[in-house]
Amino acid sequence: MPEASRFATISAKGAKWVLGLLLALILASLWPAVHSPIQPASAPKSEQKAGKSGEAEADLALYKAIVGRMQAGENYYAVAADEQRKRGYPLKPFVTVRPPTLALILASLGKTWGFVLELALGLAVLYVWYRKLVEQKVVAWRRVGFIGLLAAGLSPILIREAMYLHEIWAGALIALSIGLYRPNNWLPSLLVAACALALRELALPFVLLMAAFALFQRRWVETAAWSALILLFFAGVYLHFQAVAEVVLPNDPKSQAWLLMGGPAAALSFMWQALPLVELPQLVGYPIIVVGLFGWLCWRSEASLFVLLLLLGYMLAFAITGRPNNFYWGYLVSPLLMMGLLFVGPGLRDLQAAIKGTRSSR
Repeated sequence: MPEASRFATISAKGAKWVLGLLLALILASLWPAVHSPIQPASAPKSEQKAGKSGEAEADLALYKAIVGRMQAGENYYAVAADEQRKRGYPLKPFVTVRPPTLALILASLGKTWGFVLELALGLAVLYVWYRKLVEQKVVAWRRVGFIGLLAAGLSPILIREAMYLHEIWAGALIALSIGLYRPNNWLPSLLVAACALALRELALPFVLLMAAFALFQRRWVETAAWSALILLFFAGVYLHFQAVAEVVLPNDPKSQAWLLMGGPAAALSFMWQALPLVELPQLVGYPIIVVGLFGWLCWRSEASLFVLLLLLGYMLAFAITGRPNNFYWGYLVSPLLMMGLLFVGPGLRDLQAAIKGTRSSR
């Protein structure tokens, strides 16, 4: 029996509206690709190239220098302030200084074992999602394809220099948390989410959405747990603020504004650059992003609705905030996006059947 999508019971009129909206969004995604094409920012591609050019390489050089000095016994906040000051990085507001978690981990483990840990995290993500798909009774061939697309989204983990980018770790942890989540066993998911928050504060919208889902479904104990994590996070942010304030000087530079309102073009470019799609022209990559989002809508499961809202929420944030060189923020959710492509087929089949009136009883 064919897998039913979220559109298995849609009316013919509703199916026409959905297909029309999908086509309109695909065509709209071509507009920035044609009229405002961009060159992808320099992402880390190899150890030999890293650190030589581009914003991402400059950030990597900064983080590596901080870890190196910490391994020599220096204090994180003093080192971070000194390195950012020497390299012309802003130190105001306090969020321009990353949380110390990742630097502490890498300074303790060293480069080799840090990379091994990152690879182990990627493998854990693949495993838990495969188990989740088995429980959801997704057919075998679709599970394999799904995991292949997830692996493609996680592929930046394979770049050794990318180990220093907080967003790649946090994105993998977010994917792991979602894969681990079960309504009757949410604690592992919460603990992994706490790790993501500790590494990068931009994981907060994910935790807020988890809390909102628990609240909407009246799972009160779980809601309280996610709320407690959010409060603990803000307590940690306050401690981070105090630590940064102790090392910032009055004449240290302030960051440029992040509210640039780049619109849908910015959201698409962030995701395009954070995925292997960056190897494709924007005229191809941008529509694939739209279709990937549509695929998550097609899959009839609570997990798919959550991931769709998460992706749309972050893309809305990218459309409002962030400079072009902040494309690596896309790593926070990019591992999840292309997996939706595997569920486009059942969705289109059910929409076509609704329009033609050939839907079979299930």
